[in-house]
Amino acid sequence: MPTIRTIVTLAIVFAALAGLAPAHAAPAPPGPPQAVAQGHPGCAGITADTPQTPECDAVMAAQPYPDVERIPFDLGVIEGQDFVYFDADTVPLYNAPGGKQVGTLTAGRSSYVNVIQTSGNWAEIRPGRWASLDKANYATPSTFTGVIINRMEMPFAWAIYDHCTSLTPGGPRNCRQSGSFDRYDLMNIYATVRVGAWDWHLVGPNQWTVQTNLSIVHPTPPTVFSWRWVGVSTYEQNLVAYEGERPVMATLVSTGDMDEEKWRTDPGVWKVELFWEAGPMEGAAGSDDFYALDRVPYHMYFNWREALHGVYWHDNFGYYWSHGCVNLTVSDAKWLWDNWVIMDTRVYVYDEKPG
Repeated sequence: MPTIRTIVTLAIVFAALAGLAPAHAAPAPPGPPQAVAQGHPGCAGITADTPQTPECDAVMAAQPYPDVERIPFDLGVIEGQDFVYFDADTVPLYNAPGGKQVGTLTAGRSSYVNVIQTSGNWAEIRPGRWASLDKANYATPSTFTGVIINRMEMPFAWAIYDHCTSLTPGGPRNCRQSGSFDRYDLMNIYATVRVGAWDWHLVGPNQWTVQTNLSIVHPTPPTVFSWRWVGVSTYEQNLVAYEGERPVMATLVSTGDMDEEKWRTDPGVWKVELFWEAGPMEGAAGSDDFYALDRVPYHMYFNWREALHGVYWHDNFGYYWSHGCVNLTVSDAKWLWDNWVIMDTRVYVYDEKPG
């Protein structure tokens, strides 16, 4: 990122390390809620009783896939580095491979350490401190990436589950005749109808799927700010980067559980106030929720304890998973860091379902 950003935020980073919360700039209120399109205008004639029209068939034939480009996979600042967690609560540390024990590491499945170097079945995980890799597991960063939006005439969505679609809204799953989607597959939403308590979405010819299978991005923003800003939907578990009203980039995220007060990602309008290219994160000391993570990439803090940042330790995007932060793939976090987020960029976190 630009050197000026690093210089400006350096003092804030030191304050964070010292446990001093920076003062919040007063964010501007959001504009009024926006009406949300539920499909393409050419499919307006679709209903539960009329699940197919020639006009909508023509739209699906002309636009079979969202007009987007995938963000390149790029691990950026952690490229070429390895991270491990241990299947143990504590790990003995030695002064050399097979040497003398000189300490212990508090470990567990929510604690990842950066491997400095290896020698046989040993890893140096702190300067001069080595651990056996017998109970170690290597992290595999997600290869999922979000998309740059070229044009958006209707909503699109990611499948968050592997699932078969139905021939009609509310109908039984029919893998053979209707088809199926894999997790992270991307699709247009051409029309939406309500069946009982649920929205059913037309996502292809004779392909209907229920809303719980999807994370949906709408062409109309949930509110409007001037210039560049970021919207985070905890309902849909996705993030969209906007320029005014125009959606520019979108991706799946993992936020904190909104039903778990201590881990929720707070709804509201915030401003990004701290940047850290790579550094540790830890919390919940002394509890079963303890976590400690080395070299977390691309911190962009917007609400003191909450940040947009990359994760290398899970692939659960589209679901609640974090301790309050907005988890992104490393590639997506790097794109925001490089292209979009600067000091005072607004982050609008909202939980309501659009529409």
